[in-house]
Amino acid sequence: MRRAVVVWAAAYGALRTWYLTGHAPAWKLPGDDLLVPGWIALAGCAVTALAVIRIRPRLLWALAAGWLAAAAFVLLDAVAFVFRGLGIPFDALGMLSRLGAVVGAVLLVRLARAHQPVAKPWPSWVPVAGACVAVVACVTRLGAQAVVGFEKSPFGGNLSLLLFEGGFVLAGTLLPFLLVHRLGRWFPRWLLLLPGYAIGCGMSAYFGVGLIQMIANVVQGKAVYGDVGLPDSFFWVAVPAYLLWGAGLVVATRGYQFATRR
Repeated sequence: MRRAVVVWAAAYGALRTWYLTGHAPAWKLPGDDLLVPGWIALAGCAVTALAVIRIRPRLLWALAAGWLAAAAFVLLDAVAFVFRGLGIPFDALGMLSRLGAVVGAVLLVRLARAHQPVAKPWPSWVPVAGACVAVVACVTRLGAQAVVGFEKSPFGGNLSLLLFEGGFVLAGTLLPFLLVHRLGRWFPRWLLLLPGYAIGCGMSAYFGVGLIQMIANVVQGKAVYGDVGLPDSFFWVAVPAYLLWGAGLVVATRGYQFATRR
């Protein structure tokens, strides 16, 4: 696994160098492909390669979290790819570049887990609490939308929107329930672990970065979330709710992983 991390750092570092020398494509989403400047991403590749010389699991976890946060727009890529009718720009090259960072994060997590003691299962109430937080956060997000009006949506009313909203509700109700209830044991293990971690980590990274950007905008005297026709109060409720929703899913999914571990 060390070799895999070094190979990834070298390959992704070469890609970042290519971009920094004026060969980056025109990205369709705002900013660059990652949410950090190119030179920081290149420096991150070097730090990642050096981190395998002497393994420190906490450092590896921190680097993995950093790469995941930098590639937070990959959640938007997934939504744009699956629900084409929503009108979100789909940037294939940007998505591939962000997925490259996600691959690095996954390799770092696997290396960290291989060099730390086997984790003890959490008390049963911890994943239940995580699931409850996810459900409450989902309801809070829906409540915020109800206050401003469900007609105030940046997306048109079409089949993609209906499918997206259906998946939205299921990810905040049925998924947390199955992760902590014995009914979830009837499903193949990967069928709940995959969406639990993917949606949970994606939401945590995307809206965690978004919340930091909102705070930075306020400090700089800028608009909280741009001109999208919604009051600032909506975002101060919705974005933290999304963040708690994602974190709750991660906790519930980890509990499910413990409970189904052979």
